[in-house]
Amino acid sequence: MQDLFSNALSSLVSKHIKLSPSRRETLTWLAFLMIQQGTICLWRLAAYVKTDAHTASVRRRFYRFFQFEKLEVGLIARVIIDVLHLSDKPFVLAMDRTNWDFGTTPINILMISVMFKGVGIPLIWTLLPGAGNSHTDARTGLLDQLFRTYPDLKIASLTGDREFIGEAWMRYLDSHKIPFVLRLRENQHVVREGFATLTIAHIARHLQRGKSMILKGSCRLGQHVADTSPRVRLVILRLKTGELLALACSGRPRQALDRYRCRWTIETLFGNLKTKGFNLEDTHITNAEKLSTLLCVLALSVALAVKTGAGMAKLNPIPLKKHGRKAWSVFALGLCTLRKMISTARPDHAIIFLKQLISPKLPTNSLKYIPF
Repeated sequence: MQDLFSNALSSLVSKHIKLSPSRRETLTWLAFLMIQQGTICLWRLAAYVKTDAHTASVRRRFYRFFQFEKLEVGLIARVIIDVLHLSDKPFVLAMDRTNWDFGTTPINILMISVMFKGVGIPLIWTLLPGAGNSHTDARTGLLDQLFRTYPDLKIASLTGDREFIGEAWMRYLDSHKIPFVLRLRENQHVVREGFATLTIAHIARHLQRGKSMILKGSCRLGQHVADTSPRVRLVILRLKTGELLALACSGRPRQALDRYRCRWTIETLFGNLKTKGFNLEDTHITNAEKLSTLLCVLALSVALAVKTGAGMAKLNPIPLKKHGRKAWSVFALGLCTLRKMISTARPDHAIIFLKQLISPKLPTNSLKYIPF
């Protein structure tokens, strides 16, 4: 099964990334084993490679891959967009950070995900040099890299949490005509024509729990802002907890709350990369370039798992629990299906499945052969 998976994935990767046959095989081995074993520990994965070589030799091969091969994030994005067949559709993007410490070394990842079948997929990212929030240059740099990869890229929306605000950042989004929905802090000052400059908390002081309001007309953010600062529309919702959810948007404000809900897909994505999928935080890699290469392999693995899960969910819809939520996620379903396929599928059935998996279509028909 490993050879079948490796050959299928190699044909997909070779269309976008120039790698030697040996390095391409190593990349496909890693993706296969991370899906199968649910870990990024290279020391452990080496023992599961189907080869006559000694385990120590395989480990050295893995280590050399990360030492000498610097995978370009933009090229991996091309592979992901190809396998998910998203190139002709407007992207629904979310931006967020995930961070943890390995000893005294902070690991801080700024990432943009793309939504596929309601699930977040890693698309492009950068490793920030230290702990703390991202800066405008890092955010704009990510989007610039994405536009270089796809010059004709169309974006349906970009969502971000309270970290991703600021005049320069919003001006960049506005100048590139990127529709955005960004959450604001309650102490954010709002300038409206004909009104005093007030904070969001003061404007919504009478808003009841579960109720929302849309401020009339456009406004500017900040206590002392210039006339050249971007204009936005504001939507405010009082959550059941009493906290305010205030959103600045560039498009129709009535759609802002629904679009902002898509931001949660990147939160679940980080969970899939960590405890729910591959245990990313177990890595001992701290070098930014090596860690980015690891994320390239994981991004590809997540895309394959989600596409498999979407195909299986179409064949056998995920049941709902009493509270109305799905019994399991599309990602979890895909990961389990892939592992079942690896363990039990006949070679001829596996070949049909893998051909569909790397094609533009969902692998629905071929999954009928998987006893899941």
